[in-house]
Amino acid sequence: MANLPKIAVVAPYVDTIELSSTRRFHPALIRALKANSGSAFPKMHKDQNNPKLIWRYTLIVNQPSRFCIALLQLYTEVDCNFSLYRLHLAFDVIRTHDGWTYEGVTEVLKNLLHLRYRKHTDSIYEYEGTTYSISVARRKSRPYRNLCFYNSKPSNITGEDNCIHVEIRMERKRTVQAAGILAPSDILSIKPKEVFEKFAVVKDHRRALEEITLRGVALTSRAYPDECPSVLERRLRALNKRIGLHWISIYARHYPDSFDRLEKWDCLDVEEELNWASVDIACASEVRELRSLLPTHAYPPAKRHAAAVRERL
Repeated sequence: MANLPKIAVVAPYVDTIELSSTRRFHPALIRALKANSGSAFPKMHKDQNNPKLIWRYTLIVNQPSRFCIALLQLYTEVDCNFSLYRLHLAFDVIRTHDGWTYEGVTEVLKNLLHLRYRKHTDSIYEYEGTTYSISVARRKSRPYRNLCFYNSKPSNITGEDNCIHVEIRMERKRTVQAAGILAPSDILSIKPKEVFEKFAVVKDHRRALEEITLRGVALTSRAYPDECPSVLERRLRALNKRIGLHWISIYARHYPDSFDRLEKWDCLDVEEELNWASVDIACASEVRELRSLLPTHAYPPAKRHAAAVRERL
């Protein structure tokens, strides 16, 4: 919507990547990745009928640094079966614009953010304060993409408590490749705004939903003249809440034509470059990097890597 202002500035970063291979990952690689990322751990996928048979090995890396990406790119030259098949791109709200409150931005991103290419038959899932655009329970296969929202944890960039956090989750290899990421080195050239617009859209359906609700109240009042109109309105609004019409994705299922007529709302200022973590070096306050990657040292600060050259944004 051209007449609606921006609501906030969001800072993007790579939250999680998952890699797969038919060969066991070398312990030296795992140690190096752990030292240059938030966390890294391998997993084995065994056959259900024959536990001795291992089909593949996966490696999950959280909050990788640029040096971590370089290590993974080098490893592709050693293992020809090594592939990147899952990537979660996160966006943290670091500043709200004038005229907008924390609660207002939360409502917009939680209820009005719609995952593109989402099937109308998919259901929204809420768990411990986190909202997923697609519920994965009782599915035969993992969805190609998903959208995750929560505002109950600190920001990995600013350290702010209860930061508004949105994740675009590319859950399958075909989706990752569709975003132009064919190798680990391609992660360094991600354009966050382009990825956000490719997978998500914001549409404000609140006015249209209010008109539909009031029209329904008027029709119901004529059908049941003996009932109090305020009681009918309260019941109808409760029914809308139970159905989930406050979510734009559920509204799109029940009113697809109205959803298509809604204008897109470019409401976020997405930073052009990704935020990255330093390589095992404590972050300075003037440099915005992922604070979750600060190494924990038991020895005095004087013995830390003071002479090392830190990685800057």
